[in-house]
Amino acid sequence: MYKEHGEKPEAVRKMALQFLGEAIGQCPAGLESSTNRDIIFAVLGFQYGAVQSAAYVAGLDEAAASGIVEEVVSRINGMDKESALKFLELMPMLAGKEYPPIGIGGRAIISFYNSGNESEKMRAAGSLREILRQIDEA
Repeated sequence: MYKEHGEKPEAVRKMALQFLGEAIGQCPAGLESSTNRDIIFAVLGFQYGAVQSAAYVAGLDEAAASGIVEEVVSRINGMDKESALKFLELMPMLAGKEYPPIGIGGRAIISFYNSGNESEKMRAAGSLREILRQIDEA
């Protein structure tokens, strides 16, 4: 049982990093250096929703999910954990207000891993790019 408990968080980390790496790879260059707060919150919200959804599907509790979110978000964005935590502390409140990027990220990671072909995977991974396009148009 201990072995299985340790494997679940690692599997969620790996799945989230793979999916989020693919999603970010489909976004405009320079995303990581954006100072637009709308973009930063949309990207982090999408990432938060994706990791939370993967953790939920894996049957992890809230504490385990929070630790994975912190690690994945800081690693994929090249942020120190303190900076990541400042943003992540706001995410449960935003989730409660149904902030769209969180829900989209949660659905996208599940779609990505349940996809039957590459086209479906790319469409799921491209949902972050679509969020950013809508922000640019606003």
